[in-house]
Amino acid sequence: MVVAPAASVSQNVPYTSIAEIASLPQVGRTSATVRATLTLNGNPSYIQDSTGGAAVEGLPAQGLRIGDELLVTGDAQSTEAGLVLGNSRAVLLWHGSPVPPLSVTADEAAFGKFSGVLIEVNGELIDTEKRNRETWLRLKSGQQEFLAHLNSGQGSSLLPELQPGSVLRLQGVCSLFPRDTLYQGGFAILLRSAQDVSVVSGPPWWSLRHLLELGFLLGALIVAVQITAMQMLKTRFRAIMAERARLGHELHDTLAQSFAGLSYQIQAARKIVPLNSDLLTRHLDLALDMVRHSHSEAHRSIMMLRPQPLAEGADLQSAIKTALDQSTAECQVDVRFTTRGSPARLPLATTDTLYRVAQESIVNSLRHSHASVLEVVLEYTPTDVRLSVADNGTGFEPKTLRTRGFGLAGMRERVRAVRGTFTVESQPGQGTRICAEFHLRQSAAVRFVAALRQ
Repeated sequence: MVVAPAASVSQNVPYTSIAEIASLPQVGRTSATVRATLTLNGNPSYIQDSTGGAAVEGLPAQGLRIGDELLVTGDAQSTEAGLVLGNSRAVLLWHGSPVPPLSVTADEAAFGKFSGVLIEVNGELIDTEKRNRETWLRLKSGQQEFLAHLNSGQGSSLLPELQPGSVLRLQGVCSLFPRDTLYQGGFAILLRSAQDVSVVSGPPWWSLRHLLELGFLLGALIVAVQITAMQMLKTRFRAIMAERARLGHELHDTLAQSFAGLSYQIQAARKIVPLNSDLLTRHLDLALDMVRHSHSEAHRSIMMLRPQPLAEGADLQSAIKTALDQSTAECQVDVRFTTRGSPARLPLATTDTLYRVAQESIVNSLRHSHASVLEVVLEYTPTDVRLSVADNGTGFEPKTLRTRGFGLAGMRERVRAVRGTFTVESQPGQGTRICAEFHLRQSAAVRFVAALRQ
């Protein structure tokens, strides 16, 4: 390399532009001289002027720095990848400042117009790889993929922390040579230093890892909400059962005891009535029957308010059997209770509702149907639990359901409140059948086993 005063060299040595050399017909190698700025110092080095850029082979690296203004003479060869000057000699005109990069898109760079030119381009990082003491970056912009690389001597260890999915801004020389593109087509960015890489934005939050983490958090939140809701529902029903039990105790200690005391007083009065007072005796007997009937009704109401078997931890079928035995203890009715299927673990609300429906249905049948047979069936299937209470009593017309007091309407509303199905089948003279059905939530494994059994 020769250093000479700028004025004397520029006046005495003829030179041409890079674009003019690249446009000349090529017959082998042609000696040419260009005046250009050094944009990359290496092997090869790169220079550019206002018309384009070129690769320079054989240029000594010592004594030169990026931004120097040079007169470069060499054997010019125009290739598909750009202009190459071989066997080059350079004369330093002066030390200058680096030229600013030209901002282009990835598609424009891949077209080949900016080969050998210092450019600036954005791209999304796909991955990073260390190879032959060089750091290789694989990026994409739209549908265009390209490479960028920096050797260890240019400070690759000073690169910022790069994560796949980040958007990077790169400044470097655009190269179309296969050795730089790894024979994959497209283009490559030859970085001059680690400062040529800057992070525009980090990876998007909707990356696969983040989506998996978000899905896990949402799943955990849903499970936590469901557990909390179930606990709140259980607490609510326990409070309701406790309040019912309190009311039952109050009624037992007041109303029921009053009926019992009134019955004793009437019996005592009847014993002292004169033997010739037939009319008074009949009235006292009628009053005694009314008190006994009211006492029995009060006792049944108290039993409805105080589900003692469930409160003591009994299972549903045992609780229904106990209620059935207590209600029909003094009745001349053929009672049949059947349990089918494998008992399933039911929510507290469903268990309480089925028990209440069984109690109310049994009491209604004993009060109104004049039946001789009462059949209660509790059936479990893989998908449902069903309770039916049927009798062979007088029955009624279903169209008059709304006019038959609060019992049936109350059962219907109670079943609907916990998303069950309530049906009543009856005809005059042919008995009545009441059914409450609830769908069971199942795991995927249980549904699969049930499907195989079918």
